[in-house]
Amino acid sequence: MRHRRPSGCNRMNSGKTISEEDNPMPDFLAVDPKPATGTAAWTNASRRRPNTRAMQAEEAERLHALLESIPLAAVSADADGTIRDLNAGAERLLGLRRYQAAGKSLYDFHGPDTIARIRAMFDDFASGERQSPVVVERELNGRWVQMRFTPLFDRDGRLQGVNATFADETEKKQLRERIRALESDLVQEQKLSAIGMMASGLAHNLNGPLAVIVGYLDLLYARQSHLGEIPLILAQAERMKDIISTMMMKSRHDQDRQKRTLDLNQLLQNELKFLEANLQFKNQITKQFEFARGLPPVYGLYSDFSQVFLNLVNNAVDAMVDAPVKTLRVSTRCDEDNLYVEVADTGCGLDPAEAEKLFTPFYSTKPPVGENASGRPSGTGLGLSSARQLVEQYGGRIQVEGRPGVGASFTVVIPLAANRLPAETGGSRMHRDQLAETLA
Repeated sequence: MRHRRPSGCNRMNSGKTISEEDNPMPDFLAVDPKPATGTAAWTNASRRRPNTRAMQAEEAERLHALLESIPLAAVSADADGTIRDLNAGAERLLGLRRYQAAGKSLYDFHGPDTIARIRAMFDDFASGERQSPVVVERELNGRWVQMRFTPLFDRDGRLQGVNATFADETEKKQLRERIRALESDLVQEQKLSAIGMMASGLAHNLNGPLAVIVGYLDLLYARQSHLGEIPLILAQAERMKDIISTMMMKSRHDQDRQKRTLDLNQLLQNELKFLEANLQFKNQITKQFEFARGLPPVYGLYSDFSQVFLNLVNNAVDAMVDAPVKTLRVSTRCDEDNLYVEVADTGCGLDPAEAEKLFTPFYSTKPPVGENASGRPSGTGLGLSSARQLVEQYGGRIQVEGRPGVGASFTVVIPLAANRLPAETGGSRMHRDQLAETLA
């Protein structure tokens, strides 16, 4: 229905009159002099009232789409910690479906210590003492998770809820631990290197006085042959000379970075002799050595093979710490293609299905360094890993056999064709000199 306006209302500034037909009043501005009542009034009002449920559902779906767009596991919660929604990443991490989250709380997935921290965080958010995100780290379902809680406030500063994201930091944490272990191992290596250099210098300085002692004992025995104690003293002095010689030779070989022709039988005997400084190795273990005659020489770095064999022998000694029978067997053999060095023990043994894990960096069946009881073996999990890498540089491999409670054997296989002395060339004289020096 249209209502007539006063004629003054239809006059423009120019004074021209506009007719009602030219400018009719819009329907939504018209006022009905007989307003509707009863059902008609309710119908008109319902048409103007927004559909609240539909709007809430639309808003919920929009928020869920935002959660799904987050690459991390994400949860939206009320101000009291009750979960509103979560994305697919959070479903996988928390182990529940979206429809199962109704009525659950953020507190339901944590232990007492973490719950106390999260509750204190919510209190700080609600009181306004803290408005910035809070990061909490903990182990969750076998993974190391970094949880980041971001508060949501209204315009008046009242806490409306919290958005929580969960980042899987397991690999980063393992990497940090590996870096710390490597740094610790490097520091230990530097200490051992410094001690080794000091020991080498000390051994060199002891050689002179010891030679004088041996010389005068020989002279005294020539004059006083009836003194039966002199041969015993001489034997111990000669033993000291042998120990000093072994230390100096090992120090020299370990520092040598030039490839040479190596007799692995002799190398093994030198390293096993050096291990006599370990009292457990010397006094508590029965040793069986079988070195094949005529073993072909191998061209390589002394320190590479020394490190490999020392790792295997030390592991064998550690494996027998609680064994009732402690027997170490080291043997060498060869065929037309390969050279074999086997280190076997009667220790705790191993599960063949788990053998490959032994060569994984930082994997160890022994407690970490610094966490072992006094007198008990410890490890970094790097020994066998580095041993395999060194052997693979020569085209070789390490074979593992064993059973739980019975013992284990590790066999180093070195292909002969790839590790022979380089062909005689213009440098043949140098190689012959190196061979002569090594044999000497």
